[in-house]
Amino acid sequence: MNRIFHARVLWHTPILLVLLTIVTVWAYWHRQGIVAFASLALMFFIIERAISTTYTVTTDGRLIIHRGRFVKDLIIPLADIRRVERVRSARLGPLCLKRYLLLHYAQGKFTTLIPPKEKEDELLSLL
Repeated sequence: MNRIFHARVLWHTPILLVLLTIVTVWAYWHRQGIVAFASLALMFFIIERAISTTYTVTTDGRLIIHRGRFVKDLIIPLADIRRVERVRSARLGPLCLKRYLLLHYAQGKFTTLIPPKEKEDELLSLL
């Protein structure tokens, strides 16, 4: 049975969407069509990626990373995974701004996984 994990939405994603909304409204107000279109397209891409990112561990021993409709799926055989590290970036005292899993696979390749905190250990046990 395949196990599917959804990605966690990072704290800066809603802030970025609010800023892009402000830019879009400003651009429409001042008749800047190209800027409005570009900001809307970027908003669509960010929302699509935040909603659609999933990590699937299949029964035939593969990890499929799906990051939305506009990005090609990354398929990694579980046998190629060298190590998985828990990484915390940019600390502010006891708080860290971003937590993620750094996945080393094949020969010098790596990617990041951002599962929900409660599912992180379950995903690590499958890898």
